[in-house]
Amino acid sequence: MDRLLVLTKSIIYAIIKIMLNYLILFQNLPPFTMIFRQFNLKFLKILHNLMQKSIVFLLILALIWQFAFPRLSSEAQTMDANTLAEIKQEQFQAELGQLMRTINVPVTAYNSLPGQTDSTPCITANGYNLCTNNQQNVIAANFLKFGTKVRFPDFDPNTVYTVQDRMNARYAYRADIWMQTREQAKQFGIKTLKMEIYQ
Repeated sequence: MDRLLVLTKSIIYAIIKIMLNYLILFQNLPPFTMIFRQFNLKFLKILHNLMQKSIVFLLILALIWQFAFPRLSSEAQTMDANTLAEIKQEQFQAELGQLMRTINVPVTAYNSLPGQTDSTPCITANGYNLCTNNQQNVIAANFLKFGTKVRFPDFDPNTVYTVQDRMNARYAYRADIWMQTREQAKQFGIKTLKMEIYQ
């Protein structure tokens, strides 16, 4: 907006300067050039009208810039945000694969502690290092094969969990989510959650 105002002022000043120079030239013409004076008078009227129209045009342009462009920019940003969300959703679906089935299953949580696992608490049953990964995207389950992708839409819908670990043999039909801290696991407790299983 500031650039447009500066440009508008510059154009107006240039037009005024041209008109003043032309008026000075017009006043200094000899008296015998009446025909030329009449031509100059008509030309000055045309120039005056053009200047008025130019000012009106520039004012309209300034108003359009002030009120329309921010809206267009806002709409463009909204479209970019929507496009980005769609791309993320497509990537998320691509990571999940094809939905095979949906079940309700008891879910608990655990940490990388010897009392909850074994002497190598960071290493899962298939050799995956939980401590190096340090992300809450791993579950233990005995009824699903290693590498299976699952999602809990009612608990953490934006996270894809992978089966990387096993539970105690007595838990044939339960899932255990790995969490970063003991406090998180205790707070989670035990819940019956909907689990989406993907291929």
